[in-house]
Order: sequence, then C-alpha cells, then structure tokens
Amino acid sequence: MSSNGSLTLYTKEEVQKKSYDLAYEYEKEVHYCPQACFAALADVFDIHDDVLFRSIFGFHGGGGDSGIGMCGGLVGGIAALSFFFGRTKTEFNLGVSNCYATGIVKQLVDEFKEEFGGVRCRDCQKKMFGKEIDFWNESDLEFFEEASGHEDKCSIIVGKGAEMASGILWEELHRTERITKKVYKNPQE
Repeated sequence: MSSNGSLTLYTKEEVQKKSYDLAYEYEKEVHYCPQACFAALADVFDIHDDVLFRSIFGFHGGGGDSGIGMCGGLVGGIAALSFFFGRTKTEFNLGVSNCYATGIVKQLVDEFKEEFGGVRCRDCQKKMFGKEIDFWNESDLEFFEEASGHEDKCSIIVGKGAEMASGILWEELHRTERITKKVYKNPQE
C-alpha cells in the first residue's frame, strides 16, 4: 500500500477502509462480486494473478447467479487469504495439510456469517433485500435493479467482505513477518 513498499506505515483500520471503499466502488461500477472484492484486495496488497482473478469469476451471485452458493463478497476474500497462505501444489502433491490457512479462512467465514446471517448469496439477499432473489427470474431481477442492488446493497456486502479479509490479512502478514516481502500501494492513490 505504501510508495516505499511497507504496509507497516498504515494502520489496520486504514487498510480496511481502503479495501472497503475500493470493493464498494468496483461492485457498484463493474459488478461481479468475487472479482470486485478480490480486485480491491489485490490493489491494496499488490497481488498480480490474472489466472486466480479469472478463476473466481463464476462464483458471482452464489455461482452463476444461482444464489445457492457462497456470497461472492466472501469468495473474493477467501481467494486473497488463500493467495498468501493457501496450500501450494507441491504441498498438495506431498499430502501436506494446511491447518493455518484453514483457520484464518474459518475466521473470515465466521465474521461474515455474523454480519450477514449466513454465507450464501441468498442469506445476504434476505438480510439486505428482505427476500431471496432469483437472478434468472425476470420479476426478481427487476426488483433487484429497482432496489439499487448493485448501487448500494451488494456493494455494501462486497465492501464488508473486503474489509474483513483485509483486517485478517493485515494481522497475519504482520504476525508472520511476510510484510516486508511484498510491495504495497499507497492508500491515498
């Protein structure tokens, strides 16, 4: 986040605010919740991985706009945590488990569930819209658009997902001293 390459210049709260603001704007302007969340975290934590970015695309709207899968605002956060702490292909081939990454992902899932009453897209829909939405149903889609779904409701969820994930990342990167191994951007940019 900083021009001199050190995240230590920024408080956890500054990192979380920047992550929230970027994710909110990305969801509002270009949509596709998992990519909006991950793009914000990628900007803040200087992640450059287009394959991962493309790979999470289909998780939008609970998976192909089905609503039945995990919220994309959570998926993007999990992808960022996994980018830094997930199991490598070598570890996979050796049968090495990664309880550390599993624990921090569980922390994010628990925080998200506490905030939105669940982790599925439809759980978040009920919290924000008062009902589940079927994006493949014309009248539900009209309701979503009239209720400013992308303009504020989904943007809030995606922003909160990025905020939560960035807080965990900030803490874990400081704890593991990995912070000096990456270059971060200035939050004022």
